[in-house]
Amino acid sequence: MPTYLITGDDARLISARLSDLVDELVGDADRSSVYESFDLSEAQSDDRAAALATAVNAAQTQSLFADFKVVVVRNVDVTPLNVEPLVAFLRTPSEQCHLIVTAGGRIPKALNDALKKAGTANFETTPPSKRRELVEWYKAKFIEAGLKIDAVALEEVVDWLGQDSARLPGLLDVLASTYGQKQRLSYEDVSPFLGQAGHVQPWDLTDAVDAGDTATALFMLRRMLRSGEFHPFQIMSLLQNHYTKALRLDGSGASDPAQAMALIGSRSDYQGRKYLELSRALGPKKMFDAVQLLARSDRALRGGTGLENEVVLEIMIARLSRLQPVRPKRAKGARPTSRR
Repeated sequence: MPTYLITGDDARLISARLSDLVDELVGDADRSSVYESFDLSEAQSDDRAAALATAVNAAQTQSLFADFKVVVVRNVDVTPLNVEPLVAFLRTPSEQCHLIVTAGGRIPKALNDALKKAGTANFETTPPSKRRELVEWYKAKFIEAGLKIDAVALEEVVDWLGQDSARLPGLLDVLASTYGQKQRLSYEDVSPFLGQAGHVQPWDLTDAVDAGDTATALFMLRRMLRSGEFHPFQIMSLLQNHYTKALRLDGSGASDPAQAMALIGSRSDYQGRKYLELSRALGPKKMFDAVQLLARSDRALRGGTGLENEVVLEIMIARLSRLQPVRPKRAKGARPTSRR
């Protein structure tokens, strides 16, 4: 029988995917007679060898009441861990056992190679970081759940949850139980269930500032601050780094993304093009104004004015975004998004 590997950097997403897979494999069988689970992270370092040996033995032992078993070995990335018993099992896996292993970090090379040779089905739960790919990732999750959603509603879900995609399985369950699988979900259907906003990527803020979109920039700033994910000085550092890259290109003579990449220390053609365009759009005068705004705001955050940190950053963001000409508005009904 096949083996399965579930990986990712969020334990909640790994757990959600594992639950779905176990339910699928167990089916209508009596779970207590066909399912066993072992978590290597719960064993002390001295006891992990014994815990893994027990898990492998379970995978090799046929169920007394069914013609198959489902054995889960969680957190095979823990260290120290001698993975040889599991590697040996994968060389000649049991024909009666569905083996599922999970990892939230780097898997030992010997085990990773053995999993590949065994033809293991791999489920990666970490969502992509690029905006377009992230939207497609969310769309695929809705399809897997049997739900239909229109484009505006999908953009709203992506904007609101951001990278906090571990909240998505719960949202899908609620939407399915509320509306069923026949109705195409609209923004009005989805928005009451979104709750607190999820993570924001740093470029969601800088892209809005660069676009001259003050309202979206302030919205992203408040989400970053109020979620607790970013300290005010982290946001200040983010913006200082952002404008420092553009400043390096001002008067440098760089004329194409490749030259810009070399000057800003990036390997990304996209980054080179982006900062070259920003430097040209600002010019020397507005670049100087941006640096002055950052310097004054930095002093204010350190107690120079007595204003609250959020107010200081709001003033700074509003003024920085107004250095740029406002780009054309999106079509009516479209949700604000960042492109990556």
